[in-house]
Amino acid sequence: MNSYVKHSICKVVALLFVLSLPILALAEKPQIKVIYPKINSNIGAVDSTFILGSVTPGAKLNINGVKIAVHKDGGFIAFLPISPGPFEFRLSARMGNDTTSLIWPVSIPLPRRSFGYDSLIISEIADTLPNKGLSCGDKLIVEFQGTPGCVAYFSIPGMVDSVPMAELPPQTQSFWGEALFGAGAVPETLKIRGYYQGFLNIGPEKIRDSSRICYHLKGPDYNQIMARITANPTEISHLNFLAPRKLYHRQITDSSHYFITINSPEWPRLVEFTDSIQVMRVGSAKGYFAIFQPRGVQAEAVGYEGEWLKLKLSETQYGWVKKSGVSLLDIGLTTPISFPKTIRTYSFPESLVVEIPLSAVHPFRIDEVSEKLILIDLFGVTSNTDWIRYDFKDDYLDIAAWSQIEPGLYRVRLNLSRPLWGYDAYYSGTVFKLKIIKPPLNVGILKNKIIVIDPGHSPDPGSVGPTGLKESQANLMIAKVVQRELVQKGAKVILTRNDMSNLPLNERPVVANKSHADLFVSFHNNALPDGVNPFINNGVSTYYYHPHSIALARAIQEYLISETGLNDYGLYYGNLAVDRPTQYPAVLVECAFIILPEQEALIKTEAFQAQIARAIRKGIEQYLRQYAKR
Repeated sequence: MNSYVKHSICKVVALLFVLSLPILALAEKPQIKVIYPKINSNIGAVDSTFILGSVTPGAKLNINGVKIAVHKDGGFIAFLPISPGPFEFRLSARMGNDTTSLIWPVSIPLPRRSFGYDSLIISEIADTLPNKGLSCGDKLIVEFQGTPGCVAYFSIPGMVDSVPMAELPPQTQSFWGEALFGAGAVPETLKIRGYYQGFLNIGPEKIRDSSRICYHLKGPDYNQIMARITANPTEISHLNFLAPRKLYHRQITDSSHYFITINSPEWPRLVEFTDSIQVMRVGSAKGYFAIFQPRGVQAEAVGYEGEWLKLKLSETQYGWVKKSGVSLLDIGLTTPISFPKTIRTYSFPESLVVEIPLSAVHPFRIDEVSEKLILIDLFGVTSNTDWIRYDFKDDYLDIAAWSQIEPGLYRVRLNLSRPLWGYDAYYSGTVFKLKIIKPPLNVGILKNKIIVIDPGHSPDPGSVGPTGLKESQANLMIAKVVQRELVQKGAKVILTRNDMSNLPLNERPVVANKSHADLFVSFHNNALPDGVNPFINNGVSTYYYHPHSIALARAIQEYLISETGLNDYGLYYGNLAVDRPTQYPAVLVECAFIILPEQEALIKTEAFQAQIARAIRKGIEQYLRQYAKR
């Protein structure tokens, strides 16, 4: 090579080196990306919460003066103290001599506190309380928060005066995320004094529609306060014993923000369910009482609370439904009553159908008392049952029996010879039918079982890991590996979605029913509510809803723990949409915690996906073997 060529090459190399300097310098400038919480969001936590995201791999991270561990991929999660009001996470990432800073503002709501003793205060406990319609026999419960240590009572103008109220013991604030997923402890400093409660049993009296409740609070007796302090000096820590002197003989009154009606001529009123599938609850916006109530069910509404109607189902049983899910029928119509004469069973290769002819479409509830005992409760029904006819070819039902639990509550008891696999409850006209689904053929082995696998989420991303891995993507990756594992063992596997296309939540059980699923497993990767420590609370968990699914959930959870080596984060009853269908055993699994950098990285690996697949396959096989033996 001549000297000219060598010189030219050296010039080119030198030029490339010079040009690369800004690029290298730029590459060394660390980047910071916060995934959660969102900027300027409200954080539902008490005194600490987590923040997660990523920095340029290799960078050192500091948040609010605390050194934070960074995964080799750049992901991080920190659990840090917070304080009420406007709050800032101050992040600083350093790589070499370069530093990047980021201020991340959020808002921490002020927890409810006890009021001081320097003035009289009345405050409704809920910010927005719904209007109420009450009738004879109801109990009106009245509550408010006020200055502790006072005398409280309420009145309803034109109806009742001076109903006494008592001060409750210091009340624990509800932080459901911490209670379920964490340690469940609430600091003593957050317990609230000054909660007052009273009640009124509603009689036949009537009041106008525009009535409000009046709250009354009277200052304490100074001599009584001093006597309490003398008897228990430790009370000085929470009683300002000088302040009550200013409140002595003082009294304040305030009115509720909501209205009440009592014994309105509008109620009771017959209503008819208009939604195709309706849920009845045990109280307004409270837990589920009965699910999958069909369109056409009729019941008597006897009152309301906000957007919820109270239904009288029988002598002592009540349910609540959304006003938007029913239509009001003409005034004067009364609750229909049916007098079933017969119960009859029909046997088919894949099911046993129990039929109860009625004269109307009544509310019902199915109760799985044990794996071999089912109760059917029909409301607004009175027995005239003289006959029960069995399909003699069937050996799945040992015996059926009826009882009249109380006026308007007719119960059918079904004792099965084998554990319940699934069921479907519905009406054909006014004939109530319970289809008891029999276990699949050769139930003890995996071969030929129809298993529907549901990769959770999409189009919504679900939770997002520190480096940006979406839960919807992670769920699909795992589900496809599980599919291959089960198919290799002879199962017939159907995915609710094969890609990132839009599949609404309510469509996933539809896929399972159309596929005649034997089993259903939904895949997810976990996160936590604000304020729960992710370093302590993490691992694998499994969720079921119906009792006939718990054995499958137990078996899968056992193998998820042993195959992955992750923490046991629990077996849960969970009111989840994909677990509520009744036709098959259904569970939801949380494979790992996507918000933890180490577990987010783990989820991406073929080895971990294979561990999950083996755990699901082994769990299902164990469940099938155990079922065959029962």
